[in-house]
Amino acid sequence: MRTFTGRRFLAVNLGLRRDKLVGGGTQPDAIVFRLIKSTNSSAPMEDTEMPSEDSPVNNPFPLSPIHPTAQAVRDALATAAEDGSWRQYEGPSLVKLRSVLAESLDRKHVRLCCSGTFAVELALRSLKLPLNAEVLLAGYDFPGNFRAIQDAGASVCLCDVEVNSWVPTAASLEQAVGPNTKAIVVSHLHGALAPMPSICQWAKQRGLFVIEDACQVHGASINGKPAGSWGDLGVFSFGGSKLIAAGRGGAVVTNDDRYAQRMTVFCERGNDSFALSELQATVILPQLAHLQTDHLLRLDAALDWIKSMSRFDWLSLCPLQESDSPFQDAGAIEQPAFYKIGLLVHPSILESSLVQQIVPTMTNRSESPLSTAREWVLGKLADYQTNTGQQIEMGAGFKGFVKRSASRCRQPVPLDNSRIAADATLVLHHSHLLDPSTGANTIDRVLAAFDSIHAEILS
Repeated sequence: MRTFTGRRFLAVNLGLRRDKLVGGGTQPDAIVFRLIKSTNSSAPMEDTEMPSEDSPVNNPFPLSPIHPTAQAVRDALATAAEDGSWRQYEGPSLVKLRSVLAESLDRKHVRLCCSGTFAVELALRSLKLPLNAEVLLAGYDFPGNFRAIQDAGASVCLCDVEVNSWVPTAASLEQAVGPNTKAIVVSHLHGALAPMPSICQWAKQRGLFVIEDACQVHGASINGKPAGSWGDLGVFSFGGSKLIAAGRGGAVVTNDDRYAQRMTVFCERGNDSFALSELQATVILPQLAHLQTDHLLRLDAALDWIKSMSRFDWLSLCPLQESDSPFQDAGAIEQPAFYKIGLLVHPSILESSLVQQIVPTMTNRSESPLSTAREWVLGKLADYQTNTGQQIEMGAGFKGFVKRSASRCRQPVPLDNSRIAADATLVLHHSHLLDPSTGANTIDRVLAAFDSIHAEILS
C-alpha cells in the first residue's frame, strides 16, 4: 500500500502546530511570523504569538509579509550584486549547486543546463542510441518529451497510463515494448509518482535504459529515495513556475561516467552552449536549502485539499487511489510533491441535467462530452474569479498524444486511460498550497469556488 506522509513530518521536523502554521490564507503575517520564530527559536509553539495591532512590530509601519524562502532569495541576489559574481561564466553558486544536487540525490555527476525540456533530450543523447531505436513514452505526458525523443534521433512508442492517473506502470510499459525499444522516459505528474522500483526492475530485466523525469516533483521521494535518483539518468527543471524556479534552467544527474562525458562533449562548443547561468544558480541554492520545509508545508496543504475535495462525486482524486497493477510495489511508501495537483472530471458530471443542456451548445469548443464538461467547469471558475475578485490558478492538463498519427509514433496498444487523462484533467497550481512570496495557503478559496459549482450542478 502506498502511504502519503506529511503532518507527522511537519511536527517532528519543524516543531510547529499545524493549526497555527497553515491559516487558509487568512493571516499571512501570522504564518510567516510563526514560521520564522519556530525555525530560529527554541521557544515552544504555544509561547509564540503574533504581535497585536498596537505592537511596535505592526505600528506605525507594518512590514509586508514575506516567506523565509523568498527572503533568502532576495538576500542571495543582493550578495551576488555586491560581489559581482552574478556576471561570471562559472562562479561560486554554480560550483556549490552541482555539489548540493549531487549530495542530496546521491548522484556522482550533475550536468546543469538551460531547461528541463533540453535536459530530457541531453539525457537521451548521452545514451548513444542506435539509429532505429525506439523510446517508450506515456500517451499522456508533457509535449516537450515527445519532441525531445525525436530531436535525439529516436522514434516514439506510446504506452498507456495507469487507470485514473497520469503515470505508466511496469505492466503498461510491458504491453507496449517492442524489438527496437531501447529506453523509456517516465514522468512523475500532477502529484502521482510512477512506481519506480518495479519499473526499474522490469527495465533491467528487459535491458532498457530509464530516464526519470522529475521536473515536477522537487522534494518527492519513493521508499525514502529521492525522485529523480531512480533511473539511469534523472532530469529536473528550474522553470519559472516550478517548485524550485529560476525563470529557466534544468539538470541531468547520473552515476555513469560515460553518460556524463557524452553530455560534456555535446554541450561544450568553446563554452557551454546550453548553460545554466551563475545568477540562476544563485537563486536556486536558497530554494534548495528551504526545500524540506516548503515541501512539507505544501504536502500538508495538499492532503487537506484532496480530503476536502472528495465530497464532490463528479471529481476523481487520483493521488489517493490504489493501483490494481500486478507490478504494484508491496509496502511502498511515497511522499509526493505537488507542482500542480491533478484531478479528473468524472463522467458522472454528464448525468447532471444542467450539464446535459450545456454540452450540446459547446460542441465546437471540444471534441468529447467529458472535455466539454471540463471546459464548462473552467468557465465557471473564471466566472467565480470575476465575481469575487479572487484569483484561482487552475487549468486543463496536457493534450496528450492519443491523436498523434502513425507517421509520428507507434501505438501498439489502446490508450484509453491516456485519452481520459487528456480529456478530463484539471490541475491546481502549487501557489495555492504555499504562496512563494508570503508563505500563505489559499485552498479554502478554491474549495469555495468548487462549492459554488457543485451547488449549480445540483440545482
